[in-house]
Amino acid sequence: MVGRTAILSLLLGLTAFGPAFAGTGTDALPFMKVDTGARAAGMAGAFSAVADDASAVFHNPAGLMLLPRKELMLSHTEWVEGIRNECVSYGHVTGGDWALGAGASMLFSGAMTKYDRSGADTGDFTENEGFASVAVAHAFEDNFSGGLAVKGIYQKVDKESASGYAVDAGLLYHDETWRFAVGGDNLGPKVKLYKESFDLPSGYKAAAAWRAYDSLWLTGQVARRPASGLSGSVGAEYGVAVRGEDMLYARAGYLAGPGADAGSGLALGLGVGNGDFKLDYAFTPFGDLGNVHRFSFSLRFGEERDTLREREATRSPYSKRYKAKGGTWREQKKTLEKEQRQKKEAPKPRTNTYFTW
Repeated sequence: MVGRTAILSLLLGLTAFGPAFAGTGTDALPFMKVDTGARAAGMAGAFSAVADDASAVFHNPAGLMLLPRKELMLSHTEWVEGIRNECVSYGHVTGGDWALGAGASMLFSGAMTKYDRSGADTGDFTENEGFASVAVAHAFEDNFSGGLAVKGIYQKVDKESASGYAVDAGLLYHDETWRFAVGGDNLGPKVKLYKESFDLPSGYKAAAAWRAYDSLWLTGQVARRPASGLSGSVGAEYGVAVRGEDMLYARAGYLAGPGADAGSGLALGLGVGNGDFKLDYAFTPFGDLGNVHRFSFSLRFGEERDTLREREATRSPYSKRYKAKGGTWREQKKTLEKEQRQKKEAPKPRTNTYFTW
């Protein structure tokens, strides 16, 4: 039991054990590296380039620009040894070049046995930690966006607590077939718990996703964290129409590197849904530690982004010409702005003045 408790301590960031277990190259709050949402987990975390739902707040805030409508997502994870993870995220679309998001993730350990340095049982303790994020995304072009998320962090182990902050950032390029993403997460100063200070689990990542068919995504991602090194993951998602707009999704992924040390690295997932809601499940085996089960429910509501853009355009004095022109919304907008600017900058026509005596 002592060995399993130590493994869980390292896996989930129980930094009260820092003096006993932590060493050079460790960081705090590894929980912040855990995949958030069943869809992403079912693809082994290779999700930064896909990131087109409310969980983009956690994986790549630039992906908020891909949401067609407002979306609310609730996620529940049954970890090993009775540990639970609860998440909520929200993506807010507008009629312009901006999107907003917010999310929170909390981990609850339940009662765990506490040991002193001699290995004697000294009672129980709990460990709870989490963070809350606010995010903003901006579309620089129709197919290129960037995003930034700021998160507040909290941790409580037994009677000790710590707090801090961090930043996530990402860029996303996309077209009908490909998506490419780069970003960094958990970038921030050290957090101090009791007498020890620990680095956050910061890292950098790059990802690509290929839409092989309308309903098939193939994706890969590499990440590097100073404390743990390089890891890579690949994933796939395939959707099948079962009735009207109702879809059935199958997912699979594989993670290689430090993040897979506690298990096989394999991930599997299923999902059902349509344009208004989606229910997802992911299964991740962790060997002797047990299996991890994740569930997510997402609800989309409100008007489509394109409808909001059209409504915004009708407020312009050029609305009639806007509707008559072709091309994308952004191309039309640029054309109208250019015409308006040229009209203002055009020299006034010269007039002749005649005098009569």
